Amino acid sequence: MLEQTAEIVKTAPEGVWVRAVEPSGCGSCGGQGCSSRRIAELFQRKPRQFLVDCDLSLSPGDRVVVGIARGSVLRSAIRAYGLALALMLGGALLGQALRPGDAAAVVGLVLGGAAGGLFVRNARAPRPAVLRREDSPLLRMRKG
Repeated sequence: MLEQTAEIVKTAPEGVWVRAVEPSGCGSCGGQGCSSRRIAELFQRKPRQFLVDCDLSLSPGDRVVVGIARGSVLRSAIRAYGLALALMLGGALLGQALRPGDAAAVVGLVLGGAAGGLFVRNARAPRPAVLRREDSPLLRMRKG
């Protein structure tokens, strides 16, 4: 199970909307702010929100641990990219077989890519789920 800390943004009848909580640094510099972190901040997009399944009673601002089943990321990538690529290649080969020439291959390629895009858009992967609340007292350790 892959886990990520997230913050509840809002609740909905079908689950909760969460935003991933990014760590303050990689740990090498103790969060002081190295050049790698600053470069990453230059290309940072606004935080995305995701709908996840939840059986707990939560409110906006709560921190939770969200889990994704091991292997689901690979299956989703294969479905999104591998299937679309296979359909594009198959369409190009079919177009070439039906009518020799580059134009037919390009038309087959485009039609195969469109079919792959429609399939990926309509396919539903299992949603991540809230595993547990993040235990804040365990994370705050006092020195000395």
